[in-house]
Formats: sequence, C-alpha cells, structure tokens
Amino acid sequence: MSSSLQTPAVDLYYTRCGAATASALALRQHWLQDEFAQAGTVLLSLRDSPSLAVRNAHYHHRQAGLFREGGNIPPIWARGEGQDTVVLGITWLDEYQGILSRRDAGIHTVADLRGKRLGVPRHREAVIDFQRGAAQHGFETALGLAGLRTLDAAWVDIDAPSWNTQDGERSSTPPEHRAVELEALDAGEVDAVFLRFTRGLRSAQDPRYQQVLNINTLPHPLQRVNNGTPRPITVDRAFLDRHPDVVVRYLKVLLRTAQWAAEHPAQVLQLLARDHGGSATPEEVMASHGPQVHRAFEPLLSDTHIAGLEAQKEFLRRWGYVKQNFSVARDWVVHEPLAEARRELTQAPYQQPASARSARAVSVG
Repeated sequence: MSSSLQTPAVDLYYTRCGAATASALALRQHWLQDEFAQAGTVLLSLRDSPSLAVRNAHYHHRQAGLFREGGNIPPIWARGEGQDTVVLGITWLDEYQGILSRRDAGIHTVADLRGKRLGVPRHREAVIDFQRGAAQHGFETALGLAGLRTLDAAWVDIDAPSWNTQDGERSSTPPEHRAVELEALDAGEVDAVFLRFTRGLRSAQDPRYQQVLNINTLPHPLQRVNNGTPRPITVDRAFLDRHPDVVVRYLKVLLRTAQWAAEHPAQVLQLLARDHGGSATPEEVMASHGPQVHRAFEPLLSDTHIAGLEAQKEFLRRWGYVKQNFSVARDWVVHEPLAEARRELTQAPYQQPASARSARAVSVG
C-alpha cells in the first residue's frame, strides 16, 4: 500500500496536575510514551506546545484528543462552559488542607473565625482561578463545621502573580511559588489563610502559625472534597467516539501503573517528591497524602468518587463558577471504557518490565 493511502496517525495529548496522579507516575516510568510510540499513534505533551491557546487547554479543554488527569475545578468549570468532555475514571487521593492563622491572633478553633478576615488568592490572568476556588471551598468547609455561614466572616482578596501567559517556549515547571497568602498573614492584612499539600504542611509546623483545622483529618470523604480530591480523568467525547480503542489503551496504562504503585510504596514516594523539583521529601509526601498514598492511584467510578465530583460541582455552582448545570453521574461519567480496559487486562494480564525506568529523566510536561 502506498504511503498516501495509509491511515494518518492519531494525535493524542496528555496533561496532568502536579505529581500525584497515575498519569504522572506512568510518564516518569516512560510507560505512556512506550505505549503510544507504536505505529498509528503520536503522544504529545500539552505543556510543551509553544502555543498559549494549546497549553491553556489544560484549563478550558478545547484541544481535541486531550487526556487530562488532575484537579477537578478546571474540568468541572470547562464542562459548565459547554465543553463536551467525559469522565473516564476518578482517583481519590487525599492531601493536606489546612486553615492557618498567626499564633498570636487568638484563633484556635473554627468557631473563632466568626468576623475574621479570610484571605483568598486572586489570579487576575488565570483562565480559571482554581486556587481561589480551593481556598473558598476550604473556608466554607471550616465555617460549616462550626455552624457558621460564609457571611459570618470577611473575605479579603490577595493578589497573586500568574505565569505562563504568553506564546513561546516555556519551562516545564513554574517558577518558585510566592506564598502570597503567608505574606498577607504576616503583614496583618488577613487573619486566616488556606494552604494545601507540603507548603501548607510545613507552614502548620512553623511556630509562627496556628493550625486552626486540618481538613484532611475529617472523617467523611465528602467533607474533604476540594480541587485535589477527587481527581477526574477526562477526554473530549468526540475523541472517545472516534478512537475508543486509543482511550482504552490509555486507561490500561493507568491501571497497570496503579497496580505497580500499590506494590512499590517507597518508589512512589520518591517519584512524588522528585516531581516537586526536590522541594518535598518522601516523608513530607507521606505526611501530606497519608501512609496509603501508594494505593490511591487506581481509576475508579464508585458511587463515592462520583458523589465527590457532584459535591464539588455544587460548590462551584454556589460560588458562580459553573454556568450550565449538569449531572456528573448522568451527563459526564462514561463507564464503558474503564470496564473494557479492566476486561482486557483480565484476559491478558500485563507484567511490567523488570527494569522499571524510575531513574530515567523524561519530559513529563
């Protein structure tokens, strides 16, 4: 057959948030790259594109063939903006979420937040300000525990810098993040702030600050819902309709990766710490995500996982982030691709290569 009659290769893009996703682990191990290096598919890094519009698909999801795994505010917002995406799987990976005040502020419990100034970041150039939404949700959760309403406190905007706002080549990692919330807290401009992951964990251990609440210790999963929990895996519906086999292959890699992660806890912690530019230690990763973090990477579509996304969508509706309402269970989640991926793996069990390439430096944009 002449080359002119050959079927064009299928382009698919990947993007993920931070380190704690199955996609990130699969990329670090080079398993996604190996799977789609086969004839007929081309795997592309969204974050490596020189086009700002393409890179911003991480938020607005307008790039065809984009697989996204990570924080839930951008994909929920994009779905509410009319982007016809589907949820293929969901992971539930808890992380540190803390409400902090200055130790000399006299704020010891969430009830003490009544009438206080709650600092929330504002990224004016953001496509969707998910960090602002995360802080608002964290504070709403805290206030609700004390029977307080959002109107029972004062909300103070903290202007925060944006990055990656122009066309052209860009670094695969953002510049060192300025802790604008802590700067405002130290300056006495606000009385309490919301911080996540290791930055929040370290700040909670700083003698200058008082931890008012660690949301990650709340007993019910839906109480811990925020941008990082749960984490959906999404793709546009048109791509799924055209290339269901490619979607199943992608999910099979994630399922294999989750199985590997469950069996290699120490290596998982090292990879997660490494993906933060060396700024986090394995011990901090475990303290932030919990001792069972290595078991949290399996994509599922359980009732609890779906209810978590629905709860987050309802929060975003209340706060004006979601324009068009939709049902997560009925309108967004599709079960068949993940079920097919599991069926195929059951019929043909996969053995990871003996030499898992965890030490190999690869682009994980």
